[in-house]
Amino acid sequence: MSSEIEESEILIIGAGWAGLSAAIPLVEQGKKVCIIDSAKAPGGRARSVSYRDYHVDNGTHIMVGAYTQTLALIKKVHKRSVWNETLLLERQSLNLSYKQRNNTDITLPAVPLPAPLNIVFSFLFASGLSFKDKLQILSIGLKIKLNIISLPSDINLETFLKQQNQSSHIIKSIWEPLCIAILNTPISQASTEIFLRVLKDSFFKSGKASNLLFFKTDLSVVFPSAAQKYIEQHKGLIHFNRRATSITKEDNHYIINTKLTKYKAKHVIIATAPIATKKLLSDLTDNNKHNALINNLNAFTYQPICTVYLQYPKEVSCGRTMQGFLGTTVQWVFNKNSEEHPNLISVVISSEGSHMEWNNNKLIQTVTDELAEFYQEWSQPDDAFVIREKRATFTASVNINRIRPPNKTDIHNIWLAGDYTNTHYPATLEGAVRSGHQCAQHILAEF
Repeated sequence: MSSEIEESEILIIGAGWAGLSAAIPLVEQGKKVCIIDSAKAPGGRARSVSYRDYHVDNGTHIMVGAYTQTLALIKKVHKRSVWNETLLLERQSLNLSYKQRNNTDITLPAVPLPAPLNIVFSFLFASGLSFKDKLQILSIGLKIKLNIISLPSDINLETFLKQQNQSSHIIKSIWEPLCIAILNTPISQASTEIFLRVLKDSFFKSGKASNLLFFKTDLSVVFPSAAQKYIEQHKGLIHFNRRATSITKEDNHYIINTKLTKYKAKHVIIATAPIATKKLLSDLTDNNKHNALINNLNAFTYQPICTVYLQYPKEVSCGRTMQGFLGTTVQWVFNKNSEEHPNLISVVISSEGSHMEWNNNKLIQTVTDELAEFYQEWSQPDDAFVIREKRATFTASVNINRIRPPNKTDIHNIWLAGDYTNTHYPATLEGAVRSGHQCAQHILAEF
């Protein structure tokens, strides 16, 4: 390790979306900020990676129009040129389609009306649902919109929906896929409190809030790489291949140790996942008053996301940008067609399941066999590979909001940022961005 110590006012551990989002308002206010990260590039769990001849995202991410802070930040870091959302994002009105083996596809069409009429008429015009099904869905939707539902304490979403007289068919075909897509958590474990929060923000605020936004280029181009340039243009520093091994207190500053360099800072933002955060905090203090925070971080559990990339021959056409499936291992198929990789699709399997125990060959074979059932005209893929994130998100389980920590800890000038903090959002890009921005605002208030 070098004996030289690099100094800054604020040291951020982690160059994921939360760490980058925290740095931007700080450097804008002229603060001396340094970010360190163990990886070779920014973005954390939401970035582009290279695999053989492919340059792909390490998981297929989408956004909704309600992700206002993320959209604002993307616009900010790209302000060097004339902002044009369509260069980076494809915006579509809410339009969902699910294929089933019994050939009774469920389709919710896009309806060009203001919220919540767009959602109401989307369900009224839906195919594959009976009139009784539609009434059940619209009934609970109206209660959510009017804040009629009383939730004295958090309960799992499956129990809540049964209490609201939603049939098992509706739960299985509508609510469970939405729960997995929004929370990446099994419906029997999922927090109703968090689910309703996202539903209100996305479906009932405005027509644009429910829009689906797909990345037209890779994730790193959309935000992490652009954010790095923005931060560096404002005299912030970002050092990669620097894994923080410990934090020690020294007078009114902290020393952050890595294998290569020591860093000294008055404020430290730990913008890492709860597991890494817990380790750094445990090494920092033995004070019993911090045990509650350590115990809460230790209580987090995690859910995987598995992405199977399939490169099909040129005659194969996916049709929709996003296609859902029910009753299969395959949950979502995304058209990732590009000039570099035409006819590339990604298959997303969220949350826990037996598929995580399969080897890659079995998983690829199962996925391609299932797709062949629905697309009999498709030939076999020319190539395939798997990206697994075993701890892709925290489990958005019942009462998880009760243990999610605030940005400010009880340890003087030690701060937390990450989608797991108390944003009341699930583990999404928006949750990470909100946490980082909120953390920066608290620090600026103290300055």
